[in-house]
Amino acid sequence: MIRTALLASSLLCFSFAQVLPDTLDAGRIELQLEDQAESAPENIDWTQAADIYEELVQNPADLNRASDAQLLRIPGMTPQLLRALRAHQHRYGPLLSLYELQAIPGFNEQTFRLLRPYIRVSPATELDIGESPSQFPSIRQVWGAARFTLIQRIQTTRRHTWDGTSWQPETLRGALGDPYRVYTRLWLQASPYFSAALIAEKDAYEPLRWDPAQRYYGYDFLSGHVALSQMGIFRRVVVGDYILQVGQGLVFARGLGFGKGGDPILTLKQPAYGLVPYTSVNEYQFWRGVAATLRLTPTWDITLMGSRVRQDGTLSPSLADTTEEPEIVVQTLLSSGLHRTPSEISRRQNLLHQATGAIFSWRQGWNSAGATVLYQHFSPPLDLSGDRPYQRYGFQGQENLLGSGFWDFTVGNVNFFGEAALSQSKGIALNAAAAAALHPTLDVAIQVRHFDPDFHSFYGYTFAERPFSLQNEQGVYVGLRIRPSPRWELTAFHDLYAFPWYRYRANSPTEGHESLLQVTYTIRRRLQIYARFRHERKPYNLSSDDAEGDLFYTLIPHTRTYGRIHGLYEISPFWRYQSRIEVSRYDRGTLSHGHLLYQDIRWQPNFPFSLSLRWVLYRIGSYDARIYTYEAMPPTTFFIPGYYGEGQRVYFLARLRIAQHWTVWIRGGQNLFRPPQEKGFRRATEGLLQIRYQR
Repeated sequence: MIRTALLASSLLCFSFAQVLPDTLDAGRIELQLEDQAESAPENIDWTQAADIYEELVQNPADLNRASDAQLLRIPGMTPQLLRALRAHQHRYGPLLSLYELQAIPGFNEQTFRLLRPYIRVSPATELDIGESPSQFPSIRQVWGAARFTLIQRIQTTRRHTWDGTSWQPETLRGALGDPYRVYTRLWLQASPYFSAALIAEKDAYEPLRWDPAQRYYGYDFLSGHVALSQMGIFRRVVVGDYILQVGQGLVFARGLGFGKGGDPILTLKQPAYGLVPYTSVNEYQFWRGVAATLRLTPTWDITLMGSRVRQDGTLSPSLADTTEEPEIVVQTLLSSGLHRTPSEISRRQNLLHQATGAIFSWRQGWNSAGATVLYQHFSPPLDLSGDRPYQRYGFQGQENLLGSGFWDFTVGNVNFFGEAALSQSKGIALNAAAAAALHPTLDVAIQVRHFDPDFHSFYGYTFAERPFSLQNEQGVYVGLRIRPSPRWELTAFHDLYAFPWYRYRANSPTEGHESLLQVTYTIRRRLQIYARFRHERKPYNLSSDDAEGDLFYTLIPHTRTYGRIHGLYEISPFWRYQSRIEVSRYDRGTLSHGHLLYQDIRWQPNFPFSLSLRWVLYRIGSYDARIYTYEAMPPTTFFIPGYYGEGQRVYFLARLRIAQHWTVWIRGGQNLFRPPQEKGFRRATEGLLQIRYQR
């Protein structure tokens, strides 16, 4: 009787909280990507993360039948929530409906809305709860889950001055290709059992060429894989391109997590996706070879990997300066993946990176632990050191060996997680954190991190001030989330960090700090307004000349401050409107200000058509005061521009489903802008066409 009453009240409370595509909570990922854009490498592609989320949406986890590991991969699911769910199922049996979650401690309205796109409930018995014994799928199961996708995209940007003269950056004067970016993806899936994909891309101004001797096969970049999953003792086997994401990313990871931003609790923990087929076009983030995850016992797994991939790098200048046999070394590793001009092509795939490794992992319920080991061989050898002080601890050599231990345990309402690693140079890295649900309305988290200057991990990515560079950093982070009522949420963090050795643009050990405060008010589940204040202070060099004309540096603090008010209103199930005003302030001896305003509306009627429109007005005094905003794009591509200068921008994105299996996206935009310190305006006009066939 009590359980029936709880279900009835849950249905009443959540009847208006259904999460549809492109609703209030869809903006959480957009905000996290905006926050990450400044610290991420330029032109990074987030398709891998988007594919994982899309897979979770298309195949939502059954709360009665999914394993603990599967449920913990869902965004927003924490070990504390999972333990509460299992305790409820143990006491009352399998869930009868999703809305029964309201009866479980910790599953408040905000949490439900975050989880809703990724979960479902089907009829089950008590014997069905949790992971069932692994069995080979039948041909009928594989065939029933099969889905084929073809995506073809072409996009370009034309640049002109105010008087109509064609213009392009000086770096593209010697470009060898046309101004079109072309992308092709063929993907056959039978989730979760089988996946085979071929992905090809050429960036704008890269040439299309066929030259096997130079490893050109039409497109500049090619990627592919064949993956099998849930095949007896083989949890997953991948041949081709793949990624590995375990622990807190000190050894195996490359940019699938999020950094400091609006959610101070959930983004602190790196997602444990394990072995995943690679589906993105970042040309430096993946492994290429063979990897397999095997089930040794019900609680122990082992993942074995081997990789052989070529990466971009700058060869030693001594090759061109002597007739003797000099030592060939790679002095710079490049991550842009751009090969448009002769100088960029000369750096293409100069480094052969070979690696072997293993991951041992133990899991029981919501607790897990494990260890990693990775051996890397570079040909030619790497020499990333240099004459400047900040380059002193750059990696040198042909081999690198590193290993780590990671843990994730829950005691009471506190989740302890972290990873400790050691590289061949004896450099140490540590990321240890704890997140606690102290009250239904209060969550807190704390993290400590330490990366030696001589720690070397080329595929690491973790929660830090410099998440892609796990060297020369120490820090303490504290995050807080308060929900005083269902409508109000307050989030905040403070991060205090230090660099014990010199770094780029800082000729001394330095310290810095960053803080954020955000207040969110949700009205009737369709109107949401939040205000954000963010402040950062970090020292950098300021160069000047003395009386004799010699150049010297003075270390001064650089401060960056942002203020934002953002409103999002779902006018109806078909209309979504959002507006933002943001101001920035940057001080490095001279002061620069900026402001940005945008209006955005999305129309998604109940027939296969949708339209997004945005108008942006901005005036930002310097590049250092730039402001990032996420923009709507078709699947498999992202755009998060950083605005600076003065101007205005408009764009639209239209989606139309043709017949049963074909979908077309058309995107157009124009940016009229004037860079700082320049008098004339410029105009950039862009166009995009994407076609998808799916059945």
